[in-house]
Amino acid sequence: MGWIEAAGKTLEEARAAAASELGVPADQIEVEVLEEGARGFLGIAQPKVRIRARALAEESEETPAAVQEEEIGEQAAVPSETGISKAQRALRMLEDVLQAMRLEAQPRLVSETDEEVQIEIVGAPDDIGRIIGHHGQTLDALQYLAAIAVNRHEPGRVRILLDAEGYRDRHRQMLEAKAHEYARKVKETGSEAVLEPQSARDRRIVHMALADDPDVYTYSEGEGEDRHVVISPRK
Repeated sequence: MGWIEAAGKTLEEARAAAASELGVPADQIEVEVLEEGARGFLGIAQPKVRIRARALAEESEETPAAVQEEEIGEQAAVPSETGISKAQRALRMLEDVLQAMRLEAQPRLVSETDEEVQIEIVGAPDDIGRIIGHHGQTLDALQYLAAIAVNRHEPGRVRILLDAEGYRDRHRQMLEAKAHEYARKVKETGSEAVLEPQSARDRRIVHMALADDPDVYTYSEGEGEDRHVVISPRK
């Protein structure tokens, strides 16, 4: 299920209604406020707060835009090969792309199941930096292309998780620390904190980092590349 709309007399009531319809806990949804409750005659609150929401686990990852066509070429269009696993196909595709990019780096299989393949790229520090790219955009693009190459010719989809020298974990820890720092300032000032635009994956990390905080809640707003997280104090 994608985005749904819900309403309530308060934001928390609207969140609870959306979570119930989505079948997930209230702290596991992303919320965008469409309409805030207004004040009516004699200051009496008029319903309703109207929101749209979706489950965090279903948030799609945007197609990365950082990979340059002259570097990647048509390496993602790997023809179907019989007798090799999807993990092997992903490794071959990545090897070809890294070679085309003239980088001293190699993909290594970390783990493989029927649902998920984890691959780590190792190599020279400067080349790893190029593979990661600005805020991980190039790494995300390579992951996206590997998933296309692996899944396009065969039934059943496998998720590709691509990392480079432990970047994903370091990046997650940095985002969590930043989220908690912003939350501390929100509690001190009582004002919302608007974060910079982020990818769907990074927004989800921020949402999850503060999901159990009783004093703040998070929601996303904006469209496309301008979509960002807002941390708000609980009233």
